[in-house]
Parts: sequence; C-alpha cells; structure tokens
Amino acid sequence: MHARDRRATLAVVNTLADILRAELGTDAPTLWPVLATLLQNHLDGKDTAITALADRSGLPRTSARRIVFALKAKGWLQFRALPGSGNRACITPSAMLLECLDRITEQTVRLIIEASDSSSFDRFDAATLAPASEIAWPRAAAEGFNDAIDLTLVAYEDPVFEIIKRNRPDIERFLGHRLRVLTWPQHAYRRTLDLTLDDPSRLDANAPMLVAVPFPWLAELCRDDRLCELQALQAEGSFSGADFYDAVWQAGWVGGELYAIPLQPTLDFLWYRRDLFEAEGLDPPRTFDDVIRCASRLQRPRLERAGITWNAAPGLPLAESFLQILGAQGQMTYDERGVLLVDNESGRNVIEYLRALIPWSPPNLRSMDWTRNAQMFGGGKAAMCYHWSNRYGLLDSHMLLQKGGRIGLQFHPTITPNMTPISPLGGALLAIPSRNGARATTRAWRAIETLTSPELMKYFVLHGAAGNARHSVAEDRYVLQRNRVIAVMDELARTRQVASFPSARGPRYHHLIEVLGSHLERLLFDGNGNGDGDVRTGIARLQDDLARAGDARSSFARHSQR
Repeated sequence: MHARDRRATLAVVNTLADILRAELGTDAPTLWPVLATLLQNHLDGKDTAITALADRSGLPRTSARRIVFALKAKGWLQFRALPGSGNRACITPSAMLLECLDRITEQTVRLIIEASDSSSFDRFDAATLAPASEIAWPRAAAEGFNDAIDLTLVAYEDPVFEIIKRNRPDIERFLGHRLRVLTWPQHAYRRTLDLTLDDPSRLDANAPMLVAVPFPWLAELCRDDRLCELQALQAEGSFSGADFYDAVWQAGWVGGELYAIPLQPTLDFLWYRRDLFEAEGLDPPRTFDDVIRCASRLQRPRLERAGITWNAAPGLPLAESFLQILGAQGQMTYDERGVLLVDNESGRNVIEYLRALIPWSPPNLRSMDWTRNAQMFGGGKAAMCYHWSNRYGLLDSHMLLQKGGRIGLQFHPTITPNMTPISPLGGALLAIPSRNGARATTRAWRAIETLTSPELMKYFVLHGAAGNARHSVAEDRYVLQRNRVIAVMDELARTRQVASFPSARGPRYHHLIEVLGSHLERLLFDGNGNGDGDVRTGIARLQDDLARAGDARSSFARHSQR
C-alpha cells in the first residue's frame, strides 16, 4: 500500500470519529456498537428486543443493557410493546436520534465526495461498504385481523391483480381485513370505472373501496372531485415518494396534487427470439428498416410463424401501439392548445412503418389485443413482438422453453440509427374514490400503504410480476434473481430514459384514443396498398379531427372555469 493511502485512511477514520463525538458526545465510541446495531435493524424494518440488541452489539450483556437505558434517558430510544407478546418490548430510535443520523450521514457523504478523485482509476467506492440489500417478507398487520372490514378493489385484467386474487388469503393477512378483487377486461374497464366513480351512494366505514387506474387515465378521472386528493393522508404518516422512481411517482400527480400511488409500472419493449436470430446470423434490430428486414427473413408460413406480432386490435390496442412507437422516438410534439401533432415527418414515418409490418404479421392481426399478442409470441408463432413487460410470464413461456426458444428484449427501434429511444412507461395506479366516507378513506389509504410497500412489491415479483416502482426493491438480490426485467427497468428509470406517452397528465385521453383508433383502422387496413397520396390525405384528416377535439377540449375547459 502507498504511504499516502495509509495517511488518507487515518485522516478519514479520525474525521469520522470527530463527527461521531460532535453529534453523539464524548462517549460516542462506547455508545456506537449499540446504536449501529439498532439503526441497522430499523433501516431493515426489523424489530429489536433489548436482549437481542445487547447480544448483537458485541458488548457484555450487562454493559449493553446499561447503555440502552442511558440512551433512553437521553431521549434517543423508545420502547414499544410487541403486539400479542405479553410484556415483551422492542426498541425503536426516536425522531431525535434519526435526525442525528441524518446529520452524520450528510457529513460522511460530503467527506467521501470531497475526497474522491473522479479521474482516478481506483477511486473510492462507498457502495462496497454497505451490506447487500434485502427486503423482509411482508408481515401480518400489526393491529391484527378485523373480520368486519371488507375492502373492494375495482381493477382491470392485469398480471399483478391476478397475483392478488390468487394469493388473497396472504394479502388479507397483510392488510388485516377482508379483500374483494373485481376485474374487467381492459377494453370494457373504462365504462365500469366511470359507473363506479359516478355512483352517488356513500361507502360505509367497513366497506372501503380502491380503484386501479392506468397511468394515462388519471387526469380525466380526477376531474369533478371523483378521486380523493392524497397529500393530507400522506402527511399523517411516514409514507414517502422518495423511494419511488421519479417518472413513476410523478404519474400519480395532476396539477400539483397527488391523486394516486403507483402499484405496478411496466415498460414497452421489442421482444425477439434470440435462438432464431442467432441461427440466421442476425443482430437485434435497432431501426425500423432492421425490424422489417428481420421480420421478412424469419417469417415461416409453413411453420405458422409470423415475422412479428403487435397490438393491432381496433380501438385502444391499435391507438396505443401508435402512441408508444411514436413516443419512443422522442419526437411526440403538441401545438399551443395541447393537440398531438401527427401530420409531420415523425407521424408519417410511424404510420408507414406500421403499414410495412402488416405483410410480416399474423393473418389474424386485427384480433391481436394484449393477451392474444403475448400468447402468439409465447406460443412460438412469431419471431418478434412489441409488448409491455408486465406480460413477461406469457412472453417467456414454458411452451417456448420446451421448443428450445430463448427470448431477448430490445429497446424500441428508431427511425434512424443515430436516435436514442425513450422507453414507453405505463402501468397501474391505486386511487381512492371520493365516495368513501372519512373512516373508509383512512382505511383505503392504509391499504394503499401496504399494497405499494417495498415488502409487497417484492412479494408480487416473487409471485410472477415483472414490474417494480421502487429503487429499494430493485436492489434486493432475490428480486434480481427472479426476474431480469427488473434490472433493465431500474437502469432505464435511474437514467431517465422512460416516459409516459402521451403524458399521464394529458386531458381527454379517451377521446384521443377514439380519434386515433378510427383513423388508424382506415389508414392501415381499409386503404392498405393505396398510393402515397392517399396516406398523406388520410393523415391530414386525422390531424384535422385531432384539432377539432382540441377545440372542444379548450371550450370545455373555459366553461368549467366559469
């Protein structure tokens, strides 16, 4: 070791000792073994009994117990009775001690950063000092089970809600009361959700309700006070958005107000058969032209295998495919009224691209909704597939594995190779209908706190979910072993390469979908094979209808403000 490194080490240790003495007092070296053990357990979400704390501190039990009671006298510790354990108590750090830890952390981080040399090959990496992150298994509700409470979750067909339904006894134990999960097909869900939110009846305290909201729907649904604003409920407890990915957390906000909490985000990728690509000597496609070329090479009608499959069913699936591919180019633009612009080079390129995919797509392409599309690829009937990561279980199926299939995922191909794609972000939010009374609203919020906790998000992944909203869950080694999509999602979210298309805060989303869906049907299918002039005329008509919808929206907004 270099002498300068040894001197630097001594300087760091001495400085850290000075920081501890300044914050904890002159007896910091004596107190620290106990405090460090307690704080580590607190951060890991583990209860700490007095005897266990004494044993784990490495000090003689009598000395450790003396320190514990001295710290309690200083106001740094609190004793809390363990439910159902007689006289046993656990120790928790007080707010004063946690504030002290934050000051120590701030000074330590500043010390490390200021001492680091960014140009050095072997710069100091503080992450190596931290133990591997591991999130605990969910616990039963601390207050026990209340059989009188029956919470209803209104949701749409999605893997995460199927996991909740299949494991309802577990989820009820974590919540501390009964749970009813009602799901509808996504194409029929909007009508069901509107009827649920518009029902004038008040919900009883023992019958609270939650609703699942897809990311892009929130701005429409929170109008007219149909959903509860959640910031006051959040402020009453310790629930924080700090651990959520920023783009995911922001999906629950509209106009500076919090209306929903992320439960399960999902990203849209191009999935491909690695085994087929390797056999043909093909690289994963990076551009539209690459996709078309690979699809033509890999299509095998004799084997009933299409070159590519994608969501092209009428209405929401087809409109959503267009929006996600356009948004992934990083070129989704709007005029001053907020009208989506499609009659431009990017919009025309995406429509021409979708038209070019049709010959290499399944014969029954217009029946491809989310489930059928995933089943087509997972059944070995397509070489490539545009789809959301939440369908990973269907895409990487046991049937495909039996056929020797191996799948890979690729970020969205772009118009030209020099473009950096943005990964489309979607998923499910949990919101509280305003129909809930005051006590029902509080109980619904507690259910949201539980269902969106790190422990439950890990539970969902271990039971087959392929989405995660939190930084901490992506650091758990069991989560990373269970699903490789989680690490990809984590990297994209941390580097801010994800976005919702259109913005989750965009109004009148369903009117946009209706206009896009009807025009895209004609542009892609009814007039397929017509000349370039017909396509340009069709896109111009689509833009005119979007503009008229924008005028109607502006008129509605002005009327609402009167």
